[in-house]
Amino acid sequence: MMDDKRLPPLPAGFQIEDSSAGGDASASMPALPPGFQLEAPQTGAEATEGPGVAPSSPKTPSDAPATPVQAAGDPNMLDALGYSLSQGMTFGLGDELAAGLRTGFGTLGDYGQALDQERANLKAVQDKYPWLSFGGELAGGVAAGGGAARGGLSVAARAAQAGKGWFTRLLAGAGEGGIMSGLYGFGTGENGPQERFERASHLAPYGMGFGAAGELAATGAGAAYNRLFRGAGDVAPGVNPAANVQDAQSFGIPLSRAQATRSVSQANIENGLRSQGTMSAFDQAQNEAVANSVGNVQSRLAAGNQNIPGAASAYDTVPGRLRGIRQDLKSASQDAYAASVDNPNVLVSGDAVKELPDFIRNRLSSDQIIIDPMYHTGAARALNFIDDYLGRLPGVAKPGDSATPMLSGPAGEVKSVDAQLRWIENLRAAFRKNFPPIGQDAPALRSIRSALDDWTDGVFDRGLVTADDDTLRALKDARSKWSQYMAMAQPSPKVGGKLNPQYEAQRALRYISDKNLSPEEVGNYLWGSSVAAPKNTSFMTAQLLRKTLGPDSPEWNSIRQSFWLRATRAGDDALSPNKIAKNLDGMLMGQGKGVSMTLYSPAELDLMRKYAGVMRNLQPPRQGLNNSNTANRLMPMLKRYGAAIVGSLAGGGTFAHGGDPMTSLGIGAATTTGLGAMNAIAQASRAATATRLPIPVNPSGVGASLLRGGLATGTGLIDERLKGGLPRTPLELTVTPRDKLLRGVR
Repeated sequence: MMDDKRLPPLPAGFQIEDSSAGGDASASMPALPPGFQLEAPQTGAEATEGPGVAPSSPKTPSDAPATPVQAAGDPNMLDALGYSLSQGMTFGLGDELAAGLRTGFGTLGDYGQALDQERANLKAVQDKYPWLSFGGELAGGVAAGGGAARGGLSVAARAAQAGKGWFTRLLAGAGEGGIMSGLYGFGTGENGPQERFERASHLAPYGMGFGAAGELAATGAGAAYNRLFRGAGDVAPGVNPAANVQDAQSFGIPLSRAQATRSVSQANIENGLRSQGTMSAFDQAQNEAVANSVGNVQSRLAAGNQNIPGAASAYDTVPGRLRGIRQDLKSASQDAYAASVDNPNVLVSGDAVKELPDFIRNRLSSDQIIIDPMYHTGAARALNFIDDYLGRLPGVAKPGDSATPMLSGPAGEVKSVDAQLRWIENLRAAFRKNFPPIGQDAPALRSIRSALDDWTDGVFDRGLVTADDDTLRALKDARSKWSQYMAMAQPSPKVGGKLNPQYEAQRALRYISDKNLSPEEVGNYLWGSSVAAPKNTSFMTAQLLRKTLGPDSPEWNSIRQSFWLRATRAGDDALSPNKIAKNLDGMLMGQGKGVSMTLYSPAELDLMRKYAGVMRNLQPPRQGLNNSNTANRLMPMLKRYGAAIVGSLAGGGTFAHGGDPMTSLGIGAATTTGLGAMNAIAQASRAATATRLPIPVNPSGVGASLLRGGLATGTGLIDERLKGGLPRTPLELTVTPRDKLLRGVR
């Protein structure tokens, strides 16, 4: 018979049923399977022998098993949360790091003993709070993934922030997930480097798959969310939304997302929002900003001068100012010239005077004019008048002369004797007075008068007039002013026998000076009706007008403003952005380019080009235009019908599954109302995005990184639990004695 005390203690959960009264305890034990034996409890180093018990040899202290390290107290929920979070955030290396920090990684204490203690503590919290530990490690992995993305360590997040395509992000997410899972496998290994690397290589493929799936899921969820609540985030090729917004803001004009990105999808969304009045407040504010921007740019062009109220008002004072300039030129020239002419010391070379008759006759020949005394009596008398006048000119007394000789000798030839300028001017004045170009003699008389003027100009140009320097400067200034006066008063198509390139511009200035025109008529006469396609002579007119009025004059500044207003306003109202852009394009780069280059500085032209670009951006892409607006009117109706249908189906389904009529109706109404509210929220969100977020923000990648971190940690945790690491409830087994089994069979 075998005493119960000789039996070893049973494992937890095992029990032995009582044997029959007076029975042997050992007899009640079932037979052991082949190869199994029970060791008897030992007292000291001596083994107790008995039936079925193999004797054991004495054990030395070195052969005795090490006492397992016990947890430091009974852990609570905060302990479990702290340990699990640190494990997840460090990819399973939390226990190693904690032990290292406590011992200085072996320099301040026993690292191995501290590590065993940390692992015992971790095991204790995992056994007591299995699901809290599991969730804490998942949360730690999520935090680690998000921290990597925010710290710039996530390749997939950087690819998303750079706007890379979904396939690039997918590959980066797969690689990153594999790395995270591998790190977790390496960190949770405990039996040496080989086991750590084996576990890392085992978990890495799962991490790659879950990382790619997580990136794809995050991308799809983000796209669906943006489509429903944000709008399109795409940007047209070659478009820089940030630059477009910056240019518009420099003029105080807000842009919507479609205007900044030139996205057709977003333009369609905003087109639908406008049809429902959701963007009316933004559109009104934008129109007011455009109208204000016209005045702001005008103020920049005014450069400190007062803004003119309208394009036509620039020409209120221009005709009178031109008349005043013309009269001033005439008066100044006459005064200075009279002083020079009356000065007897201003002399014309006798050789030049001697050339005058031949000069006139050569001009007639070059103009192909033949003077027949029988038919051109006036022209013939004009030539005789000039010859007789030169023949009667007195000479200038020279030192040693006894008398004043005549220019013409006894035979009538002209001698080389200097003549006073006053005599030459008297000749020109007498000719103009006595021989007006009228009748059949008009061509010849005009040619003679032109030759006489050109000869006089040549005398001055060749330096054949002698006087002191001050007198000559005054004389040249007088002649210059006189030429300007004549160009304004009596412009000629030819000057000096050559074509006058400024004749049309001079004629235009004389016309508006002499005619009584309204300001609108003055502007149209000078430039035409369009700044984008001005008159052919506008370039020459602008140059002459700038020179005549002066580049710093208020009149010229007003003309500069008028061109801007003509391009941007219709009366007092701003034109449509599309019309403004067309006008400015034509004025700056089309037929009006020459005029605009005369009117404005390079910096001002750049300012206008930028403004034209902003006006173009205010128009949606042509592909996004919906001129009929039929679809935009039908979509709200279809959405309402769809919500009503879904609500009816929800109510009918509830009734079909046993719900009472009132409950079914309530569920149907709640479904319809909920869908309507969701649609209203989506509409408001898309409108807010379109008006407040004109520059689409690339995904940060943080969401996908959070998902990857959680999946990487979760993969390792599930794999560990499937291998036996998950705390289990002990299995209770009941061993029935053999005699009871036999009695039960009988």
